[in-house]
Amino acid sequence: MPTPPRARSVVVAAAVAALIAGLGVTAPAAADIPSDGLVASYDFGQSTGASVPNAVVDAGVGVGAATVRNLQPSDWTGSSLTLRGGAKTSSGNWVELPDDLLADATSATVVAEVRASQAMLGGFHFLWNIGNESAATEYFFASLNCGSGRSPLVGLKTAGVERLVSSGSCGVAADEWVNVASVIDGDAGRAALYLDGIRVAEGAMAGTPADVADQSLNTIGRAPWPDPLFQGAISSFHVYERALEASEIAELSLADAGPHVDHLRARAQQLLDGLPVSDLTTSTDIDLPTASGRVTWVSSAPEVVAPDGAVTAPLIGAEPVEVILTATATVRGQEATTSITVTVEPSTETAQERVDRLAGLFVIPAQVAAGDTLPAAPPGMTVDVVDDPDAVLEGDVFAADETTDAAVEVRVTDSATGAISERRFAVRVLAASEATRVLAYHRTPTSAAVANNADVALSMHLALADGDGWTPLNENYGIFFPRTSAEIPAAGPRDALIRSLRDPHVFHLADGGFGVVATRTARGGADDGTRASSVLFARSDDLRTYDEVGMIDLGVTGGVNRPAAVFDSASDRYLLTWTSDAGVSVYTSFADLTDPQSQGEVRRGAVSAITVEDDADVEDYAVGNAVVVDRALARALEVRFGRVSNTTVQAFDPVELVAGDALEAAALPARAELAYTDGSTASRSIAWDAASLAAVDTDVPGTYTVSGELEVPQYATPFADERADPSIFRYDLNGEQKFLMIATEDLYGANIDPQGGAHMPIRIADRIEDLSDEALRAGRNVEVDLLRRGDTDAEGRVMTGCFWAPEYHVIGGRLSILFMPCYDGSNGRPDMFTGRASIMQLQQDAQGNDLDPAVPGNWSKPREVRTAEGTILNPIQGISLDMTFFEDSGTSYYAWQMLGSLFIAEMDPTDPTRLTSPAVRLTPPEYAWDNLIAEGPNVHAQDGTLFMIYSGSLVGDSYTTGLLTAPAGAGADLTDPSLWTKLGHPVQKSGLFNGEWQLGTGHGMWSRDENDNLLYVFHARTDNNGLSGRDTFVRRVHFAADGLPIFDMEADEEVAPANREVQIEIVVRPAAEPELEVTAALSTRCLAGTVLQGVTVANDDDVPAAVTIRGPYGSKTIAALAPGKKASYSFTTRQSAVPAAVVTVTASATVEGVPTTVGFDLAHPATLCGAR
Repeated sequence: MPTPPRARSVVVAAAVAALIAGLGVTAPAAADIPSDGLVASYDFGQSTGASVPNAVVDAGVGVGAATVRNLQPSDWTGSSLTLRGGAKTSSGNWVELPDDLLADATSATVVAEVRASQAMLGGFHFLWNIGNESAATEYFFASLNCGSGRSPLVGLKTAGVERLVSSGSCGVAADEWVNVASVIDGDAGRAALYLDGIRVAEGAMAGTPADVADQSLNTIGRAPWPDPLFQGAISSFHVYERALEASEIAELSLADAGPHVDHLRARAQQLLDGLPVSDLTTSTDIDLPTASGRVTWVSSAPEVVAPDGAVTAPLIGAEPVEVILTATATVRGQEATTSITVTVEPSTETAQERVDRLAGLFVIPAQVAAGDTLPAAPPGMTVDVVDDPDAVLEGDVFAADETTDAAVEVRVTDSATGAISERRFAVRVLAASEATRVLAYHRTPTSAAVANNADVALSMHLALADGDGWTPLNENYGIFFPRTSAEIPAAGPRDALIRSLRDPHVFHLADGGFGVVATRTARGGADDGTRASSVLFARSDDLRTYDEVGMIDLGVTGGVNRPAAVFDSASDRYLLTWTSDAGVSVYTSFADLTDPQSQGEVRRGAVSAITVEDDADVEDYAVGNAVVVDRALARALEVRFGRVSNTTVQAFDPVELVAGDALEAAALPARAELAYTDGSTASRSIAWDAASLAAVDTDVPGTYTVSGELEVPQYATPFADERADPSIFRYDLNGEQKFLMIATEDLYGANIDPQGGAHMPIRIADRIEDLSDEALRAGRNVEVDLLRRGDTDAEGRVMTGCFWAPEYHVIGGRLSILFMPCYDGSNGRPDMFTGRASIMQLQQDAQGNDLDPAVPGNWSKPREVRTAEGTILNPIQGISLDMTFFEDSGTSYYAWQMLGSLFIAEMDPTDPTRLTSPAVRLTPPEYAWDNLIAEGPNVHAQDGTLFMIYSGSLVGDSYTTGLLTAPAGAGADLTDPSLWTKLGHPVQKSGLFNGEWQLGTGHGMWSRDENDNLLYVFHARTDNNGLSGRDTFVRRVHFAADGLPIFDMEADEEVAPANREVQIEIVVRPAAEPELEVTAALSTRCLAGTVLQGVTVANDDDVPAAVTIRGPYGSKTIAALAPGKKASYSFTTRQSAVPAAVVTVTASATVEGVPTTVGFDLAHPATLCGAR
């Protein structure tokens, strides 16, 4: 049973002292040795025996000895145990620790004194493991792997979720002793890693060692994964059930170093021997190397040569001075020393030369914001403004109501000599309303589980000013990543070429663009050999896309750390500054940063205009700098890298009907237009509510409201478990719309030879949602295997594994599947390198109708795709995979992956098993985010652009999606790589989606749903249902205002909750009364001196009308005035003069079955006949 933790924490001081004494070092007093919470302490300095006793003596219970498995006598050296390594199932040795070491521990510290082989530093392994035989659910471990983008780390997996806290660089050398301390502080929710007593990693850690419920196989040198056994040596191992303080870990590191003092002294001497220094004569500052802080310097005359190399030369005419500089190298408490003689000659610099040199350190940046202050004067100088013709300064504060391009002249005075130097700057002052700031920075690496492994963290991130804080862009993911250090070889990518960066610094270029300088690193953050002398330089017009210019060699050897730059308009040069390994501020200047010949002297000094943001309220922020930008540029950054969300939904004009008309849903709008924060638009189909539609009574005039709901279904997450590389395809199957799904079997991530045997599963449905696992569980669908292990291809070869990355396409009018089967290799098991891109097609009947695609026998036998000459696509490795098909301007293309890169070639759909042009490498993986692989291409054409998505960063939690674009419909030769533009950062990556993490999102394809919305179908790695493979997910795609796709628009961003229901008014107007088309006219005339009234009635209708005429001088009735007829009547007044009068005409008839009457009041003025 587990020993109670309180009992186990009682340590007998004598036992600990004996342990230290056994290590051959002078032990501090027993009370100084960390003893509280010590569970186990093992000394591997014995010479024989497989049992290693626990040096901890506790209150009568005790924790057992460790046991060396597969021990050979020669494994003992007398000071350590050699660990031979080898495959996990080999006869290599490893150490079994007692069970339940940390079963009740909410905090823990594990310290190991080890030596790792080069193979371990380049590959996956567990240095030690607290857990059990299975890797599926839980373990606590440490690793020194510096390959595959990794760096030394401490990790904890609980409930199937692995969390890692990684160092920023390797920091470990092969075959060198190193003290590795791993700490979990459960109370603080943090973890840390120490190397040789120095903390190299620290980050958040959810979970505690006690959450590793099954601690039935605790080990040193053996992983629960199929990783190789640890190769190297171990001399001591300590386990605490508490989080040790940093000072305690430093004590343990020194104590554990005891057996290796001779070795450590030799390492210290090697450091000194490698220093590029010797006796010299100078009158200027000296660049003293410090070997990354492991070498310190002491001067015999610090007033002449300071320990940091700063030289105060004798005055002109004085004698030279000899100074002895002594270097001390320290490696874990062991020292070595050496000395050099420096002869310091008198200075030759005049007072004017001195003030001109120091004045050059005062620079006003090319762009500032109203409210910014002038930079500080250089030490020993004063600065005064002598000319401000544009009145942009109020004291030392810039002020401008509107953006102003100004000139500012200053006088710099040397306080020591009184000498002056004047400088005139051109500066753009942005009005406060038009200015904001962008923060450029890198992050401290943590884990791929939160999209912040070293491949991501060690890149340039951006954030926008937000009040007193910062809002990270791109979900706090990298935006500028350096390319590989050399072109990717034709045979494929190499890990050693991958590069990262730290300490990025953004500055304004003279042409209005932006420059970036940074320290380039090897993958994982280790020194790639350039930090001693060089900086990485890139330029950008808009901070959205970047042109990596390359490395700038500064001609120094003492280290280039935290590089920064500023354009000095007074000299028309760039000042580039950095900090040496000795902590000295250094600078040089360039007329052109791309022209080494334009570099000036390397000098000491700090440029006050260059500032560093050492702290920012950004998660895992490391260091960076802020630069003033205008709001238009910031807005463009938000469009590209910010969150885009729905703002409004279209308001509909009312639909008008006449009473009695029919109303159908088809008469209503089918889609609603949506507007978004970035200015983009989209539309979604509407499902009109049948009940509110039925409530419209079209026989009763009035205004009615019909409601509807936007159709934005949320697909299950995951959509299909253990289904990777998914393809969902909308297909017209003999006049019926069907949806077809196919994917790679990925049970527990085993996809070459999965449990139950390799197979190729498909699903077919009328609706996308009926392709899901939920539909299978509900019995609405079944999954069919088109191929299984043991099936043969068209050449009769037995396919035994893989069936990778199947995609549906219509090629030459035939439903086709492109995929990769594989065959048994030399070991008699499926071997992925035997895999070949292949095609199978659905057969048709005599009438050209498709046969049932769910019947395996209706498909042709798979055939390998080959070159035009009939040779295999990849003669170097054999394997070719992830093939896709697309057409443009009448030309058909295949794109696929081989040799770790994307390739493209033309093909003829009438013979889809052959290329018709040479295969061309379209793009290799060039960045840390798409490292070592570029695969899974898939193409969509929209608005004159081809969008090719692809995936990289191998398979796992860090898998990402990249993007290539090319002109569509332009008749271009798309096999020309120069026509394709590659996005320098992922277009889709791991992140939170609708509140839940989705890791390793990639290998996606474009698709369409029932309503013609564009879809992104992809996989992500999950532990859903206790499984650890990659699962299918489905999202809709939005195109931002800048024309790039957004693959991670969340539900409330796609359609705001308030906009999901729409309404439209239905206006029913009364039916119009029938009209009788009868007209009437009145006239007067004189006859024999009297006035006559004349009335004419015309029936223009198609029915007879009854007409009545009434006036003051008579009336007349017409029983039936025939259609199309006229009738005229005269009424005599018998008077020669009549007043104005009115005659009424009324006509009536039955029109369209409705009695209808029309009337006229006809008037005439007073009328006179003859003289009065």
